[in-house]
Amino acid sequence: MKWLCLFSFSCLSICIPVCGQDSTTTSRNWSIAGYVKALQNIQFDPLNHSNNSNQLIHNRLRFKWKPKENLQFSMELRNRIFTGNSLHIIPNYASRLRNTSENLNLQVAWINEPDVIFHTNVERFYVDWKEKKWTFRLGRQRINWGINTLWNPNDLFNTYNFLDVDYEERPGSDAIKTQYTISDFSHVEMVYSRSLDRKDIFAMKYFLNHWSYDFQFIAGSYRGLGTWGLGWAGNIKDAGFKGEAQYFSDGQINISSGLDYMFPKGWYLNTGFLFNSEGLNEKVLIWPQINLNFSAKNLMPAKYNFLFMFSKEINPLLSISLSTVYSPRLNLIIAIPSIRYSLSSQIELDMIVQNFFLDNIHISDMGMLRARWSF
Repeated sequence: MKWLCLFSFSCLSICIPVCGQDSTTTSRNWSIAGYVKALQNIQFDPLNHSNNSNQLIHNRLRFKWKPKENLQFSMELRNRIFTGNSLHIIPNYASRLRNTSENLNLQVAWINEPDVIFHTNVERFYVDWKEKKWTFRLGRQRINWGINTLWNPNDLFNTYNFLDVDYEERPGSDAIKTQYTISDFSHVEMVYSRSLDRKDIFAMKYFLNHWSYDFQFIAGSYRGLGTWGLGWAGNIKDAGFKGEAQYFSDGQINISSGLDYMFPKGWYLNTGFLFNSEGLNEKVLIWPQINLNFSAKNLMPAKYNFLFMFSKEINPLLSISLSTVYSPRLNLIIAIPSIRYSLSSQIELDMIVQNFFLDNIHISDMGMLRARWSF
């Protein structure tokens, strides 16, 4: 039975693009798009001299229907097939696949066996309605209030996990969003969201442009705590300058800032800093004390954190990058080199490595090879 489901999923992934092309040519009101990815990863544990190998087939389907100029319905499905050692090592693996930022249960594990899991989740499911200066969106959606490149204290609704390299869309929230456009350079946005644990988030954002800078001011309630935030984006000469700060009524504050610059020969540099007032500020004895379960209040486990990122487009088909995160008091280093090669406008290959070091001890390596076909 499970192999029949796997075969059906593969056929669906191949046939949907063809149907999508027919739909978009016969009716401009409909659009279907998406991708299929195959990810192979191997994790090495130098301390215990062991390794862990896993495989993932990841398919995303995007449907949009626009019956009227000011009305649009959107839905996105995330289909994943998991195999590998982690299914045996991690108990109740399928139960851990649900996004905690979601309230309604719109997921299903078609197959949940020791050797394979076939999981589907409705990742986006919302309706957009526009009327003059007002915009309303109801349903499961991405609320993106972050400005900075890596660490986003202002992103209260959907925290970005930079270690999850196969989730560029980021999780969604079951929310109501209203936006009122004041002018071409300013607007007010209000969002109410409820997550899996029934702890609500309600916040307002005022956005404006002044002195050639974008500014945003945030106030609201985050899971029972009052919260206030500030974000900005602009330039210092030819370098981009971005930052965010978020304060919570329990006394915690997160502040991030960064500079990015494009050099004449195509080298790109991005540097960043994050301060987490509740983060660890001394050495830890064991690796499990490091909390990499990121949230709006835990963007990094350490109090002081630095980012250094370089990238270079070798040619239109090949690019390389190196991202390094360093937390000095913990002496924590996360190094992520990667290579991307485009076989065509629709097919990409990525090779990514994540290295973890704690207090000069080599903790873990993870190597990933990914192929992606977009349609």
